[in-house]
Amino acid sequence: EACGLNRNWPEGRGIFHNNDKTFLVWVNEEDQLRIISMQPGADIGAVFTRLSKACSHIEGVARFAHDDHLGYITSCPTNLGTALRASVHIALPKLGARMEEFQKIADEFNVQIRGIHGEHSESADHVYDISNRRRLGRSEVDLVQDMYNGVKAMIEREKELGGGAAPAQAAAASVEEEVKAGPHLKKPEDITGLPVFPAGTKSLLCKNLDRAIWDQLKDKQDSCGFSFRGAILSGAQNVDSGIGVYAGCHDSYDAFAPLMDKIIEQYHGHGKNARHVSDMDFTKLQCPPFPAEDAAMIKSTRIRVGRNLAEFPLGPGITKEQRNAIEQKVVQACNTFQGELEGTFYSLSSMTPEQS
Repeated sequence: EACGLNRNWPEGRGIFHNNDKTFLVWVNEEDQLRIISMQPGADIGAVFTRLSKACSHIEGVARFAHDDHLGYITSCPTNLGTALRASVHIALPKLGARMEEFQKIADEFNVQIRGIHGEHSESADHVYDISNRRRLGRSEVDLVQDMYNGVKAMIEREKELGGGAAPAQAAAASVEEEVKAGPHLKKPEDITGLPVFPAGTKSLLCKNLDRAIWDQLKDKQDSCGFSFRGAILSGAQNVDSGIGVYAGCHDSYDAFAPLMDKIIEQYHGHGKNARHVSDMDFTKLQCPPFPAEDAAMIKSTRIRVGRNLAEFPLGPGITKEQRNAIEQKVVQACNTFQGELEGTFYSLSSMTPEQS
């Protein structure tokens, strides 16, 4: 809310799904497109293949924002690179009871463990959501492979066990040039000085926004007119944020580089001169089908990517008219899907109660 992503709701928003409801495209959420492939069971290769073909088709109509350093451009720096999350829901009651060992396997294969209802949720009936942890600096194929390899190792250990089927505070400043961070900051103009965060704030914004960066960037805007104060408002208002910044358009990452570069390197381990190589070639995956006994442990598979269109600003910096134009572009692409991708687009502003 603080960065303006929910402005003009529900105008310009919608959802497409194919006839089998195994493929979806959400329009104008945090990113302009959230493209999702999913199905019951354990066929990771089939899910990624469907996603890859769909992304290629959409980009034939609307080019995605991308560069060689940051990969696919997203409004939140945590999703830069691939903006991909590949996950399965899997029953692991024995391994789940040995959380230290469970986490060690996850760390080894660069995957994360969650409850099935999202980040910070608990497991239900010993079913866990296992997904790739990395985003930037590795290809989409690499990250799906991470997830597959991690799940395979977890299944093997489950069977062996008898299962189966405090950062530094911002630099001090003179009283008239600092402002206390917190929910009283409602708009960018309320940030009248260097934000001072309460003790225990853990966001990367708090860690990196010092006096020198503030003085350098406080009055800057990116090429779309999105201000530095707008970029940091979410983190200055919500002191429990993990990151605390949003980009208004592709150029935000250059215009606000003294802060953005630090956050990207600390979150992703991706230095300012590093290159990102994207690769959605599903033929490169090495994910043979799981044996029937192992596949029975996996309840469902889901892979999604976030994408933004190159010709428009990002969600925090976009206008109502631009949001509507994006929806029209995506509808144009979705209306030409064929075969298993063919389906229907529903605009949120005109959906009937029966459709919703």
